[in-house]
Formats: sequence, C-alpha cells, structure tokens
Amino acid sequence: MSKLKPASQYAASEISEATKFSPALTHYLGFSFSQDANLRHQNRTETWNAAALGTILNTESAQAVCGEWSLVAKSLLREVFNECFKEAPVALFALGKLGSDELNLSSDVDILIVAHEEDPGHLKALRLFQKTLTERTPRGFLFRVDFDLRPGGRQGPMIPTLDHFVDYYGNYGETWERLAFVRLVSIAGNQDVISQVQAFAKKFTYRKHLDYTLLDDLKSLRSRIRQHYSPQSQAGILDLKLGVGGIRDVELFVHALQVIHGGKNPKLQVPSTTQALSLLEESKILPSNDAQFLKTHYWRLRQLENFVQAQNDEQTHLLDKSTPVPTWAETSLKTLDQDLKRCDQIVETLLGKASSTTAAPVIESTTAQEVWQEILQIEVLSRNKERDEQARLQFLSEFYETLQKQKGDSEKALQHLKEFIKSTRAKASFFTLLVRNKNLMDELAWLFGHSPYLSQILSSRPELIDSYVYRSQELTKDDLSILLEQLVEKRLLGELINGSHYLEDKNIEVLQANLSATADEIAETLLSELKKEFPSKMGILCLGKWGGQELGFRSDLDFVFVTPDEPGENDTKLARRFINRLTESRKGGSIFAIDMRLKPSGKAGPFVISENQLREYLTQEAQIWERQAYLKARVLSTNPIPVPSWILSRKLLETELQELERIRGELIRYAPDTLDLKYMDGGMLDIELFSQTEILEKSRAVSGTSTLDFLSEIPSAEPLKKNYLRLRQIEQMLQLVSTEGGAKLRSNHESFQHLAKALQVTANELEQELSSLISENLQILNQLDPRRRSKILNSN
Repeated sequence: MSKLKPASQYAASEISEATKFSPALTHYLGFSFSQDANLRHQNRTETWNAAALGTILNTESAQAVCGEWSLVAKSLLREVFNECFKEAPVALFALGKLGSDELNLSSDVDILIVAHEEDPGHLKALRLFQKTLTERTPRGFLFRVDFDLRPGGRQGPMIPTLDHFVDYYGNYGETWERLAFVRLVSIAGNQDVISQVQAFAKKFTYRKHLDYTLLDDLKSLRSRIRQHYSPQSQAGILDLKLGVGGIRDVELFVHALQVIHGGKNPKLQVPSTTQALSLLEESKILPSNDAQFLKTHYWRLRQLENFVQAQNDEQTHLLDKSTPVPTWAETSLKTLDQDLKRCDQIVETLLGKASSTTAAPVIESTTAQEVWQEILQIEVLSRNKERDEQARLQFLSEFYETLQKQKGDSEKALQHLKEFIKSTRAKASFFTLLVRNKNLMDELAWLFGHSPYLSQILSSRPELIDSYVYRSQELTKDDLSILLEQLVEKRLLGELINGSHYLEDKNIEVLQANLSATADEIAETLLSELKKEFPSKMGILCLGKWGGQELGFRSDLDFVFVTPDEPGENDTKLARRFINRLTESRKGGSIFAIDMRLKPSGKAGPFVISENQLREYLTQEAQIWERQAYLKARVLSTNPIPVPSWILSRKLLETELQELERIRGELIRYAPDTLDLKYMDGGMLDIELFSQTEILEKSRAVSGTSTLDFLSEIPSAEPLKKNYLRLRQIEQMLQLVSTEGGAKLRSNHESFQHLAKALQVTANELEQELSSLISENLQILNQLDPRRRSKILNSN
C-alpha cells in the first residue's frame, strides 16, 4: 500500500487543478481496473497518479515522492525478476537513482543482472523479464529499463558472470564507474552472487588509502563530463539535470566525496544522496551551511524535475519558463538562478570549473534538444578517448551548424544521426572521417535532414559510407556468399547515391534510368554467376516498371524467364535458384522483391517458357490485360525477343475494350481526404493503362517500352505526358520524405508538409497543383481514351 495520498482522497477541484498541468495524469486517471486486472499495472498507475498529484499540488515532498516511487519500482522489479529467473543463480541490482531510492517520475531504471556462470537459459529469462517490464498495454507499461551500466557498457554481455564482472572492473574500471557503484544495491536473486558482487564493488569503489590518480581524475572529471553531455543553456529553457549547478553536479560532487573518504570512513558508504550529505556534514568533511544548502537545493530541483516529467510521463529534464507552472514552482524559480550559481561555486572546489572546449550549438526546439542530449551520451569507442572525444564533439557541432544552413528538419535529422552513431558503435574512425571530409558531412546532413528513407538505409548499413564517398563498389565474383551481400549493398548504394541527387535536381527521368540500370547490372551479374553451376541459355524478360526502365525507390521486379528452345531441367533449376538468391533475406534485406504474376497462365504457369511458347500464348491464348502488360517487355539477356511485335499483330476487339474499362474501374480507388497519385481517377496508373490501350488499339509502332515512349506516339497526348512526369516526380519525392511507401497523400498529414518543402512549394500550392493536374488529366482522358469511349457507346 502506497504511503502517498491516493487520488481517491483528493477533492474534484484539486484533481481538476492538477490535470491542467498534466495530460498524462488525465489519461491515467481514466484507467479503470477490474478485479481480474493486472495488479502490477494497477499498482504502478495508482502510485504514479498519487506521486504526480502530490508533486503538482505540493502536498507531498519530492523526497517522499521519489522514495515511494523507488520502493514500488523495486517491488515490481523483484516480483517480475523472481517470476522470470525463478531459482537460477542470478542476482538483480539497482544503480542510479533507483539504487539511492531517489527515482524520478519518468526515469529509466538502471539495473544490472549478474550470473554465477554462463547459461543460455538466462537469456530466455532476460527477454521475458524485459518484455514484461517494457511492453505497452492498454493500461500502460511498467518501466523502461537501462542495462548500460553493465561491464563493457552496450558492447558487454547483457548478463555478465561473476568472473567477467570482477575481471572487467578489476582491470578496466574507470573513475566514473567507481562513482556509479556508490548507488549499487541488491534487489533480488541468489544470495551468494549478491554477496560476492557487493563485496567486490565496495573494494573497487572505496580505497583505504588515498590514491593520487583519483584526485587527478576528479579534478578533470566534471569538465570531461561537460564536454561529453554538453548541455546548452537557452533563453527561457532550464536544464534541471545537466545545467551548471544542476542535479548531476550535486550528485557528482557528493559521490566524489564519498569515494575519496569512504574507504577510511565506512559510514559514508551509503547510496542515498541526502543521507550522504548529512554524514559528510557530521564528519566535518563538508561545512554545515554548504551541506544544508545542497540538500535544500537538490530536492527543489528534484521537485521541479518531477513536475516536468509528470506533465506527459516523459523522461525530460527541461523546464520551459514561459509555460504556466503551479504557485510553488513560481516561488522556487525566483531564486533558482542564484542557487545554481552557489551550487556551481561549491562543486568547482573539488571537481573544477564547468567548462567545455567545444562550444555547443544553440538548439531551440525542446524535442531536438532532448535528442541532442541522447546523442551526447553515446560514448566514443576508442583507445584514446580524450583525443577522439574532441573529434566527436567537433563533428557534432559542425554537423548541427551544417544542418541549420541547409534548413532541413532538425528534429528528424538528429534522430537519424543518433541511430547512425549507434549503428557505427560510435567508432572514433567515423567521427574523424566526417570531420576531415566536409563534403561528406554536408551530404550526410542533407540526407538526414531531408529523407527518412535514405537515412534509414545509411543507419542500417553504415559500412556503405566508404562506397558512398567513392561512388563505386568492387564486386567479388569468386565467392558467391560475399557477392550476394555485395549485390544487396549495390542496390542500397544505388538508392543512396541517386536519391541524394534527386533531392537536389528532381530529375525523374535520370533517376528512373539509373535505378533501372542498377537493377539490370545486379540481375545480369547474379544470373551469370549462377550459370556457372547451371549452364543455360535462359534469359530474363523484364516487365512492368523494370521493363520500361522506370524503376523507382522501393520498386520490385516484374519478369519472366525465357529460353530459345524447349526449357530443360537445368533451366528450371537455374530459375528457382535465381529467385531464391534474389529474394532471400540478408543483412540489408533481400536483393530485390519480385512479382511473377505476369508469367503465362499466372500462378499455374511454368517458371520458364520458350520463345515459341510465349509467342503462341500471347497471340492465341492471352487475355487482353496480359497482352497489354507485355507491351512493357524488354529483354535483359543477349537473345533478342521482339515481344511487342507479336502483341501488335492482333487489333483490339470492342469486347476487349470493354474488358479493359471494367478492369480500370476495379483498379481506380477513391478515399475521402486522400489523393492516391497512383490509383485515383486521372492518376498515374490510369495514364499508363490508357497509353498501353491506345498503342494496342491503333497498332502503333513504338521505339521503347516506357510510358513516356507510348505517350510520345499518341497525338494530342503531350500535356498528359508532361503531367504524368510531374506526378511521377512528386510520387518519387514522397518515397524519400516519408517513412512509409505508397503514393497516398493527405493534405493534413505531416508527410504532405515535408513533401511540399522538398518540392520547394507551399502545402497550399502543392494541393492546388495536384488538383489542377488531375482535373486536366481527366479532361484529356475523357477525350482520347478508347476504354472510356467504349463505355459510353456500350451504355448508349
């Protein structure tokens, strides 16, 4: 039972007052828990509500709120841990504010799990443990968990053994890790593991004899941390945690004094910040005035921190002074600047000045500032951290400056940058490369600021950056497994390079030609390599957008296999192997997704067909929509197969025109408040099918297989050709600026605003342009389209 006053005991007027400041509280108070509800979520929610109300209305002290919240967190963690790990020789420990019983309202819980010895079964239990705690349900989640304080950090095993724990900290432990272990406490698990971990941790953290390297480290530690996190003061925005004289400064100062003096004075070996300050005062290590001031100042900051986190149940430490706050907070803020300065003066006597050698950029957006702080917390992976940390900070500062000049989306760009740095494991070599190569930094900022799609490619495969720099890639043809990975990279690299250019020049015809040429090279290379195992004269007939050399981003490949003679066993094996290698999942995804629905006789048809069989099928058996589709056929192999001439030999019947109009009607889609560039009446597909129908009906000879080639042969279709190019240009830009595929647009959606910006028009201008394009297309199609004419004649 929580010691905090429950929400049920507050008057309606009090709750109404509190919810003015907290949408999260309004949300959680709306939860109803039945008798068979999950008691863990109910306990978590009711305690959070009581803590938020107590904070906002100032009916509970910050110390009481954090203490009770910590106890509930430990209780839930203990229950879930015991349920998942049962009697396994494993132990659970708390660190950070959870360890000191000072947990804030929307914090990750810093935990460490140590096993007596390795056991694969522990990882299964760990996954269940994490899922139970973090999984979002209709009644919220329990806690976000952070394992980063384990041996080796993010690169270390999730569950270190006792031997690994002792070996790592005994040989590689750093000063900041000694300070972190001040708040290491056990929560649950095997008592033998707990005893051994705690015994070693105390020996590691507290030394009986003063070591001078510790004093040297502490003198520069604060400055180094400032360089690492680099909090930025902004007008009206207060960083309660990372700002000078803030929460982190107080905790760092207190822990440093504990580590220095705790070896000789075991009484100081306590996890609580408040208790430690009292003991430091009692031991005459800290003047009474300073100790009392720091306690008051610390908990004032913690109450403000709980207030900003209670607003949306988000892990933020930024207080916007321009937003309304309760009366008690207004009072606290009046003297806060003065108190921060005094705290800074006390802290710098031990930890040095809060200086940074690299100026941090001014980031106005609160969301962007929070992502920036997360980026700064990602440690550089290097053997010479002090040197490479400077390169990292220099890169980050210059990157943000570049981003501002390019006027990209700063918030999304920083999010993409964070993912990219994580995927590189923050290797120093990447930061050094980017600092030295300004053009590459410019391109990286451009991609991250303008294209979520390209950013995701680079973040998932950071090793592509070398090939991206040199705009080339060598293929290894003597090892098929390596070649297959390289072909995936070739596709991704092609999209990266051409996407980067397209964002700037918006040349849709060049984009389509380049992406199609990349697909040609990939398919030819793969087919050639596989023919070494399965000798064959089989070739590939490209269809759809691939056949028309009009591939775009996220395109799949339409094709059929064709042989000069009757297909043999080797041909069939080669075809199956080609499909498997092309579509099987690899590190960067598959080489290409495919669509083979256009093979003769559809799903029931053979994988491989001879030229004569295909000619016979298309001229005698094929349905009209198949003949229409095969107008796009283009031979990839060296064997010439002039398919279009076979199709044009038989003109369209009136019944076939009616069938094509019926198919058109089924394909056209309408949704309110949505513009579907592909499937709407007068959209791209409508134009594509019209051009193919017109070529078939008039038996027009064409010089190529693209929609533009077809439209060029149709009198009076020049405006339609221009409009089609513009729609295709807009659709492909949408692929780059949106995180989702498809061609659907909603004018009130965020992606529409990003699209308009990428096209250098306003959202209203884009909306009006699209409306005008579709309207003009419909007027032209109603005059020229033989399918529509057939429909009118048939209705009469």
